[in-house]
Amino acid sequence: MKKNSKAQLIVRNRKIMLSVIILATLLFSIILFTNKAAAENSRQVYTYYTSYQIQSGDTLWTIADKFMGPDYTNKKDFIDNIKALNHLGDGHITEGKFLVIEYSSYEKL
Repeated sequence: MKKNSKAQLIVRNRKIMLSVIILATLLFSIILFTNKAAAENSRQVYTYYTSYQIQSGDTLWTIADKFMGPDYTNKKDFIDNIKALNHLGDGHITEGKFLVIEYSSYEKL
């Protein structure tokens, strides 16, 4: 009976140690990720404007994919900005026309 109890105690202690190691690893990962995210958010973002000629097959979504920078996390907001800058109420674009695109970069030009 004693051997069985001792074996159970060893198994329980190993489970506790494994749980502590997993918890410590998770906590370390969260702290590391938070520090990287804070450093990324503290970088200066520069805003620029460019002219873009609409190509065949372009949509506001594909244009957003090309130009959306670090200051936008939501593609719809970026598209709304393109619409506002170019007075596109309905969002209809035509091949060959030009759009003013606001974009951002961490690099100063």
